[in-house]
Amino acid sequence: MNPTEMETKQTYLDDGYCLKRSLIPLDLIAAARARVVEMIEDQPDWANRSWQVVDPAYKQNGKGQPFPIGIQRPALAEAVFDAVAHHPPLIAAAAELLGGDVELFTDQIGVKHGFISEEQGGCSYYHQDSFYWKIDPDLGVNCWIPLDNVNVDAIALGIKPGTQRGWELRPHESYYDDPAWGKLTEEGFQAFKRHRIPLQEIDFSDEIIFPMQAGDGLFFTNYTWHRSEPNRSGETKMFYAIAYQLKE
Repeated sequence: MNPTEMETKQTYLDDGYCLKRSLIPLDLIAAARARVVEMIEDQPDWANRSWQVVDPAYKQNGKGQPFPIGIQRPALAEAVFDAVAHHPPLIAAAAELLGGDVELFTDQIGVKHGFISEEQGGCSYYHQDSFYWKIDPDLGVNCWIPLDNVNVDAIALGIKPGTQRGWELRPHESYYDDPAWGKLTEEGFQAFKRHRIPLQEIDFSDEIIFPMQAGDGLFFTNYTWHRSEPNRSGETKMFYAIAYQLKE
């Protein structure tokens, strides 16, 4: 391990995150993004559980389909996404941080549409992923990879360093997004209830917001508090969130 790698892992152990620049080659990023653009206008016939969509009463695509905002487990469906999720340097970095062989736990494409102008559109609030997943604290690692260049006001990720210390899973409160997003059922659109650390508990004075280039990778633990900036850019921004766990 070279000094840069040692410093990266120490930051992860101490502060709950680390950033690796140029982790995924741009040709793989461009191919994945182009495929998402195609799917926005013509959704493939995947399992219904794969699609989290904007309320179709808010907006639909040219084919009368709801706009996807979350695409679950894309690496299981198409090779263009699997090539990112199993890119060898990405797997190697996750294994180094967790200290052993790893396997894919879950993956998700997020689409933050440029047409959404609501203040809440395209953002997420501080939360811990293990509130959803219930993975033991030291067995999993997440990697957030933008498919576009991101910055403040353009979906960049915010981290509160050190919030993984003690491996405490904080109580979360529930909320709905504006505009609503969820899934289509036989009964119609069903909005998702999401979860966040209560807003009154958040001190933003020590947060770090990470401007990133497409293909960079921001790793963080399942217990690290993180959020994403709203998308005020007017352009559609995308990211690929990939989670790994230690092999049993």
